[in-house]
Amino acid sequence: RPENIMLIKVLMVLLMVSMAHTEWRWADDNLDFTPDKETHLFTSFGFYYMFKHKGYSELDSFKYTFYCGIGKEVIDALVPHEKYGRMGGDGFSKNDLAYNLLGIGIAYGIDKIWKKKPIDITFYIYKY
Repeated sequence: RPENIMLIKVLMVLLMVSMAHTEWRWADDNLDFTPDKETHLFTSFGFYYMFKHKGYSELDSFKYTFYCGIGKEVIDALVPHEKYGRMGGDGFSKNDLAYNLLGIGIAYGIDKIWKKKPIDITFYIYKY
């Protein structure tokens, strides 16, 4: 899609400009199920479901959800929370991305297992 290519180009330029003005940081974390990891898991779960049930393919839903997770990690890497508070982060975390993938995987699995049931909304009018 042409609009996706343009979005990627804009994001790449913004990333290059921002990297010139700050230092890339790596998070010193682990895979413990902290509130941050919980947020990554459930947000990715929700994003995948949103994209999937708004008409995107499974692959596009996966890609766009994962791109959102990578975008958040880039923000965490470039925007220090010590200076910017909640807008920033403690660095790029591969473990956060693992929880993003887990959330996407759970959403995908539930979507495959849980089939839609048709809803019968037939009304009957009886004469007494």
